[in-house]
Formats: sequence, structure tokens, C-alpha cells
Amino acid sequence: MQCAMCGREITNPDANYCDYCGTAIGTMTYREEVKEPQKVSEPKEERVSTWLLFGVMCLPMIPLVGGIAYLVILFYWAFAASVEDSRKSFARATLLYTAVTLVLGMILLGSFFALIMNTMSGVL
Repeated sequence: MQCAMCGREITNPDANYCDYCGTAIGTMTYREEVKEPQKVSEPKEERVSTWLLFGVMCLPMIPLVGGIAYLVILFYWAFAASVEDSRKSFARATLLYTAVTLVLGMILLGSFFALIMNTMSGVL
């Protein structure tokens, strides 16, 4: 006999309970209540296509409006509820990378200009 709950083989034919899971065996109500276990399908992993990545990364190269369009798309993907998780993760990571790059660039550029101004004031 086989346990309908855990699926293991029950060796004692007079057993009232399963030795492994403790479920009652042999009652009519038990057999009616037990249903086939539902198979859980794993969610399909969505991926961002290479062409989409390439297109978005090329947007800042368009004069005047490219940088703005780039940021608008990234902010939309990062915070919109209807966007897939893969795009959302990509957009958030890209925005974080862009923010860190801008802050570090401003610090380096500011220190460079401060060095030039100090050098120029000493020359005059």
C-alpha cells in the first residue's frame, strides 16, 4: 500500500497511520479529501534583450535630447509597476552607476579646477 499524502510505501498492511508522515490511512473520508498534489511550475525567467540594451546605451549619443531620453526611460523602467523585474533591475543598477559616476566626476573636476586656479593665482 502507498500513502496518498507523502507517496511512500507502507509495509504494514494493518497500519492505521503512515510511518513517515503520520497521516491516517484506510478511511473513506481520507481518500476523498486527498487530492493529487499540484505541480508547481517555476516562473519563466525574463531577460533583457541585447538589442534593447544596445539601443538604450546608445541613446546618450544623440545630440541635445539623447541624455534626457536616456534618463526618462531608465526612471520609467526603474519605478513603473508594469515593467518586468529584469528591466527594473537593469534600470536601477544603471541609474545607480550613473549617479556614482556623476558625483565622482564632479568631485574630480572640481578639485582639478581648484588646482588650476591656485596655480594661476600664484603666477599672477
